[in-house]
Formats: sequence, structure tokens, C-alpha cells
Amino acid sequence: MEFIDVSAKTIEDAIAKGVAQLAEDGQELVETKVLEQPSSGFLGIGRKPAVVRLFFTALAQSATAKEVANAEEQSVAIASEPVATSETEVQDIAVETSESTVTEKPSKKELSKEDQQEIAEKGKQFLDDMFTQMGLTVVIEKMMTKDKITFQVHGEDLGILIGKHGQTLDAIQYLTNLVAHKDVSGHCHIVVDVENYRSRREETLVNLAKRLASKVKRNRQKVSLEPMNAFERKIIHTALQGDKNVVTNSEGDEPFRHVVISYKNKI
Repeated sequence: MEFIDVSAKTIEDAIAKGVAQLAEDGQELVETKVLEQPSSGFLGIGRKPAVVRLFFTALAQSATAKEVANAEEQSVAIASEPVATSETEVQDIAVETSESTVTEKPSKKELSKEDQQEIAEKGKQFLDDMFTQMGLTVVIEKMMTKDKITFQVHGEDLGILIGKHGQTLDAIQYLTNLVAHKDVSGHCHIVVDVENYRSRREETLVNLAKRLASKVKRNRQKVSLEPMNAFERKIIHTALQGDKNVVTNSEGDEPFRHVVISYKNKI
């Protein structure tokens, strides 16, 4: 797999710089690895920048509704096949709960409206700057609830912001959360979406989970889904948590970690 190494003052700046460069070259981000942490040195002496490695592939056709509709077909269940593992470091988007245990955490201290507004403004400014560097003309719609800020990005030919199964979009969301919460007390999760891609993808994954669960119950043989990020694996776990006849587990290491659906033998 091809890659580029990018350096900048901070890790988030390096990734943002790399994403913009890949977009200009018509490449698609696949994976991110931190090579060197930034160091301020002593009195400015020995200062080192952050260095990240961005793995990429040639950009496929724009990720449109057609790609989302085909995602179910791409998620081929592979029964009883071994899954490769890797020690490659990847950045997963933040997930509030563990993947397979869908329980609510104790409520956190309520964020003030002023702090939430500051987080939203910093997040939107970061996105505006990034899209400008990428040469994209977009409209960013901001929606806020008590515990979440959503930026819905609208425009033409924005498949480059989504990437394969939303990997590029996840990287952008991760960076936006980092930048927006820097030097701000409290936390309010930021979701970055492009033309409602995430809701369409979630619907596809829920339907896939139910279809494969039916197959497991019919054949009583476990099935393994394709590798997914932590958030998408959690969607599968949540969709099937009420089914008493199957059990779901995440197996393997990133970036090959995947969900396995098994028949629950009744004693």
C-alpha cells in the first residue's frame, strides 16, 4: 500500500495537511499512523514536529448513494475463515460505550452553553479552513443538542470526503473533535457527516446484521463480517442485542477487527 509522510507542529495539523494533499492528488485515505510525537524541546532547542504516515489508494468513483446501497453486498459474510491481524496503529473515532456492551455511562457534568458554543465555533472554523485548502465549495449546516454537535456538509462531488466505508470522513471527524476541544473545559461529541451518509450507512448495516442473523439461526453456523471501525461494529452489536438466539463478538486486531455473529446454544 502506498503512503506519504507529513510533518507539522501538531499531529492534527499534520493529518489535516496530509488529507488536503491527498485530495489534491486524487487519492483516498485508508489508514493513519503516527510516526513521531511532537516535542517542544528545551527553550525551543531540540524542537521536533509531529510526523504521521498516511496510507492511501487511488480514489475510486465518488461515494454516492449508489455506493451506500451496494455496501451490503460488499459486506460479504465469510463463514469460518481465519482473519488476518496487524499491529498497525490506527485512529478510531471515539465511542462512548464498549462495542458489545450497550449500556449507558453515568451522565457527565453538564456542559455550559458558552463552552458548547465555543466548541462548535472552533470545529466549524477548522472544517472551513480544511475545505478551503482542498479547494471545495461546500455549505456546512450546524445542528446542536445538549450533548452533541452535528456538522452536515452539503455540496457537489463530495465523495472524496467520505472515502471507502467512510474512512476519510472518520479521520476528518476525529481531527475536528481534537481541534475543537483543545483548551476547552468539558466535552461535547462532534459528528461530521456528508449528505447524510452516516444515517444511510447505519441503515444498511442494521439491515445487513438482521439478514445475517437470520442466516446464522437457519444454518446454526457463525459468520464473520468484513473489517469495520469501532463505531460501525457497535451498530451491528446494538442491532442484534435483543435477539436471544444469536451472540455477537468483535475479533481480530485493527485494521482487520470485525464482528462475528454466532448461534447461541440454549442449555
